[in-house]
Amino acid sequence: MKIEITPEAQAKLAKFNDKNIILDLDDGLGRFSGEGDCALITKFRIIMVDKDEDLSDYSIKLDSVMGPIYYKESAEEFLKPGIQLHVNPKTQLLVFKNDFETIDNSVNIIDFDSVKA
Repeated sequence: MKIEITPEAQAKLAKFNDKNIILDLDDGLGRFSGEGDCALITKFRIIMVDKDEDLSDYSIKLDSVMGPIYYKESAEEFLKPGIQLHVNPKTQLLVFKNDFETIDNSVNIIDFDSVKA
């Protein structure tokens, strides 16, 4: 499966081009989610991690113009035809959607090196 990343969204992610990209459903599961951090809303994050980070919880890949984007099995229910990351021109936030719905209107970009420091 392939995810479309618009040129505007690519520009927001470009400064991390030496890192792996994770599309993380923040559900409290997985190495990069804090236990109990999930809410009763659907929240996705883009997490940028070093190439040598353990991605065993995020073993499934999407193809993209920016290379593989990793995700975990619990996110699969949202990955329907037409998945896309684009920038809302009004808010300048990343939006994650598919052909059927807007999944998340404010996808945060997290540089894992900054968080773990």
